Amino acid sequence: MTMDTAEAQRAFRNALGAFATGVTIATTSDAEGRPVGVTASSFNSVSLDPPLVLWSLAKNSLSRDAFTAAGHFAIHVLTAAQEDLSNRFARSGDDKFADVAWHCGELGSPLLDQFVARFECRTRHEYEGGDHIILVGEVVSYEARDEAPLLFHGGRYAERRPRPTATPTPTVDTEHGRFGDDFLFYLISRAHFQTSRPTRETLAAHGLGMAQYLALATLSMEAPLTALELAERLAHTGHLPDAAALEEMASSGLLTQDGDGYDLAETGRTRLIETLAIGKAAEAELATHFTAAEIAETKRVLRRIIELSGGDIPMGWRDGAAAA
Repeated sequence: MTMDTAEAQRAFRNALGAFATGVTIATTSDAEGRPVGVTASSFNSVSLDPPLVLWSLAKNSLSRDAFTAAGHFAIHVLTAAQEDLSNRFARSGDDKFADVAWHCGELGSPLLDQFVARFECRTRHEYEGGDHIILVGEVVSYEARDEAPLLFHGGRYAERRPRPTATPTPTVDTEHGRFGDDFLFYLISRAHFQTSRPTRETLAAHGLGMAQYLALATLSMEAPLTALELAERLAHTGHLPDAAALEEMASSGLLTQDGDGYDLAETGRTRLIETLAIGKAAEAELATHFTAAEIAETKRVLRRIIELSGGDIPMGWRDGAAAA
């Protein structure tokens, strides 16, 4: 296909986009010593001995003169959490370094504090490359960290998803009654136990247990319910509030009672909302350690497990409206 039309050039760009790349920010300093930086996905290795890397810069870039005159540059491979920073350095005309943590490197290039990998380079070669210039640098120092990188594929940002490795040993030894820490049911149970700790501690502070909490949660979705109806809906949880527990909740103002039916009182609703808020805050803190793609994939897998294993669970619980 020839490249003599705008449509052909777009098609060529789309074809190139099939190759997933990392996203980097290249930095240097201008003649006045001011920091300069651009987003680039053209970074690549050239040689191990000597250690050489390259990247390309558009000839019409406002930063071209700074990079070609400085004699040095730094390359920062971005983390999955730095999409906004990538967008900022891809634009021109802004103070790109405002509120960004950085310091000056030994060659004079500004070094960003957050990265997956960072390479400080002395410019060794400059080549013509069509509408770009190709800069080759000798690495004088580098640093790498164990973080997920930001990727670019098909014209949009992407995230790495490591492929699972085969389990080297059996997860369950049925002959001797032992299991390893790769046993799926163990992982699910332990994850639930540990992540629900803030919820349990909040309940304990109010003199409540999981049975009372699940009764409040169930009644928030469907009420009024009799003690028998509550027991039917909570049978799968192993936490059944008996008649005495329900009467105590009613006498303490958590529930209202009309004949055999129980409903949430305002105090009970407030206590439920408070407990849910504690759990939500714990979830939000935990989520900061994962990428959005990892969280989405985890939820997808858990929903699939629920779908395959919980056909007999009441509808409200299958919808996840009252997770502990």
